[in-house]
Amino acid sequence: MFAIYECGACVLAVTIGATLLFTGGVLILLLVEGGSILVRRSHTLTHRATQLEGSWMAAESRDSS
Repeated sequence: MFAIYECGACVLAVTIGATLLFTGGVLILLLVEGGSILVRRSHTLTHRATQLEGSWMAAESRDSS
């Protein structure tokens, strides 16, 4: 009877360990992919923001002597 409980405890420990490893791997994968998506979106926002329409000229200085 003790062997059955010992085997059950080992199976439970392996199941818990595998679940934790799988969950950790999925979390790391989500963080990496989410970070790359965030970087891509921020790059597209900044690239769109720098495209100005028309031309800009510097204002003349008031103390031109």
